[in-house]
Amino acid sequence: MNRKHRVAAAFAAAATTYDSAAEAQDRAAAALAARVLAAGLPPSPRVLEIGCGTGLLTRRLLPVLGGRWLVTDLAEAMVAAAREALPGAAAEFRVMDGEHPDAPPGGFDLVVSNLAAQWFGDLGAALRALRRCLAPNGRMMLTTLGAGSFAEWRAAHSGLGLACGTQAYPAAEQLADMLDPGARVIAEPIAVRYADGRAFVGALKAIGAATPAPGHRPLKPGELKRVLAALGAPATITYEVLTVDSVA
Repeated sequence: MNRKHRVAAAFAAAATTYDSAAEAQDRAAAALAARVLAAGLPPSPRVLEIGCGTGLLTRRLLPVLGGRWLVTDLAEAMVAAAREALPGAAAEFRVMDGEHPDAPPGGFDLVVSNLAAQWFGDLGAALRALRRCLAPNGRMMLTTLGAGSFAEWRAAHSGLGLACGTQAYPAAEQLADMLDPGARVIAEPIAVRYADGRAFVGALKAIGAATPAPGHRPLKPGELKRVLAALGAPATITYEVLTVDSVA
């Protein structure tokens, strides 16, 4: 099973537990939805959503924006969960790899995604592919994780001389370099408080986000115990959310 399949399987397994543990994702979806609604989109827009998950963003936007939606996710169970959350919605729900969008070029007024792009193998190429889906003057608005994410978790590992399995995320400046001139990248931290490190790890598993960086060797039980102790209790974990706003 390759990494893409492992990621899809992890998110599929988390479809029923995702909403209970997705505080950062929900807060990011709320902020992104507010930006989208303030963006002045045309009436009844054609919308492509990438990485819908259980529909945290879809639920906030589709009933307000209307239009024609293609709602997608890599995991079939997540697509089903989003569809069930929006019964009767005028939308097509489809399993799709957002990194390689199977969607018509120039077919959408809005491409939107909340905290899914960090799972792409080649973020720059994926952003270019998604931008090609935009109609003239269309807008791509999405969030992904930035380099400051999980700083506390990384520090707990490095302080013990241990390798952290969290993948590398781009700084805001690096992400901006992947985009066309004129695109904006906004960096905002979301701090989530957990009872302890074990609760944080449990939350990652509950949302399907525990797949480690490629090549990472899992910690031995004793090593993990030391990391959890170093993180302390309660444990605050920072998610650096990078918001992309790009106009075609």
